[in-house]
Amino acid sequence: MKLLPPYATLLSAALLSISLSAPANAGQSLEQIRYALFKDPAAPVEADLRLLAERDDRAAQHLLGNVLASDPAKTREAVQVYQSAFDDGRGDIAALGSLARLLDRTPRLRLEHAAYVREALQQFAHERDVRSLNTSLEVFVAYPELFTPQQTNTLIELYDRSCLLQCSSDLYRAVLAERLQRFDEAKTWYERAMMTDVRAVDRYYTLLGEQQDPLFAAFARSRVGEINRMPVEIVHRIGTQLDSISAERSVGLRYPLPPSQAELDQLPEAQRDLRREQIDQVRTEIENESKTLRGDALIWLDNAVSRGWVPAMVAKVNFMTSSPTENSAEDTAALIDRIAESEPTRAKALRVSLHLVTSWTTLDPYKAQALIDELAEAQYRDATLLQGDLYSHGGLDEPDQQKALGIYEGLAAGGSSTAYYRMASVYSSARAICYDPVKAYAYARVAVDYGDSRARNLVRELQRTMPHGDIEKALLVHATLLKDAPQ
Repeated sequence: MKLLPPYATLLSAALLSISLSAPANAGQSLEQIRYALFKDPAAPVEADLRLLAERDDRAAQHLLGNVLASDPAKTREAVQVYQSAFDDGRGDIAALGSLARLLDRTPRLRLEHAAYVREALQQFAHERDVRSLNTSLEVFVAYPELFTPQQTNTLIELYDRSCLLQCSSDLYRAVLAERLQRFDEAKTWYERAMMTDVRAVDRYYTLLGEQQDPLFAAFARSRVGEINRMPVEIVHRIGTQLDSISAERSVGLRYPLPPSQAELDQLPEAQRDLRREQIDQVRTEIENESKTLRGDALIWLDNAVSRGWVPAMVAKVNFMTSSPTENSAEDTAALIDRIAESEPTRAKALRVSLHLVTSWTTLDPYKAQALIDELAEAQYRDATLLQGDLYSHGGLDEPDQQKALGIYEGLAAGGSSTAYYRMASVYSSARAICYDPVKAYAYARVAVDYGDSRARNLVRELQRTMPHGDIEKALLVHATLLKDAPQ
């Protein structure tokens, strides 16, 4: 009898447990499920997909992996499902490419599964057909060290001959150039790739190194004239990256710049006043820079919104609720109504934040709680996260950061990178007892390990402002958190 690999055993158990508790009306076909996701990407299709996946439908397992991969708390299960769909090269070959994409954005899992991917590459002919070719190049993006330059060039040349639309050749050449440490060449290819492949945005930003914030902002300004020719998904990603830089730059306004107030008090009065002036000047520069970046971000987000891109509308709503003095409740509500036309569940979740803005007339924490209860009953994946946000904002009473942290900790124990990021945000920006940059840095680092792109900016900004001794303490906390993190 053939023994199943550990991930297959875990998958079978998971599918069986879910199928036993699946609702009686579950049972859509794969085509019906795909259509439901086309109409609403947040459609509740997971139970139906699990039933099909349990029957060894590799295509259904592949799609189930895609659905699970969109939930930060189900990343590890998504890995198992993709592996089952690939079935050691006997199943859906493209599932290995989807797995590579997931691992590429989750550093810790990328390292953990390197041996599996190396073995998987030996289980199918890379040049057999278009599907195998595309899969091989997707794996190359995540694991360029598993391919020789000659192999990669051959694969890219074949890909060029077969690809007709939305080709990723420029991205593949950029990754190859970076692998060969030809960084100027890689930079040029990534800039070209940003006309076709959204992944080029994050990779380009990372390649820019220590000066990535001003260099990326300058690049974005230089490309505004081409914005209408760029794919809307890429326009949106550039806008959210600029907004993320802006948001985390403001961390410097909340952390005392060295020297500390105690050290200032030890200086002569004349030097003390001069140092205070210097600190005030730095803070003013940071604040002005943040405002400029927010303006840049809006240019890109508004373009994507005007083209009907729902993720950009969601980002714009979050932008508006976080800047209530610069926006209105009426405009925000109107944008949420637009989102509801195609994604009603997500719109309902966004209305929670609308009812938590203290300076707007829409403030109604009890309505926010009712919406959260409805979302939880509908098994909306982020309902518990929204409950934590409600406590963090102080919706039903005074802000209760400890209660919010308790909720986030429970979600983090299940593997949610978003929950780790939320905890980092609380510790970096909350007042009084919850203000703890050391913990903020540690939790943000864990969020980065699990693939939360927003946390990278927070880590870097904290590095700029925290004393070296505090960073060393944070690294020790980070190591402990990783050791206790879900496996």
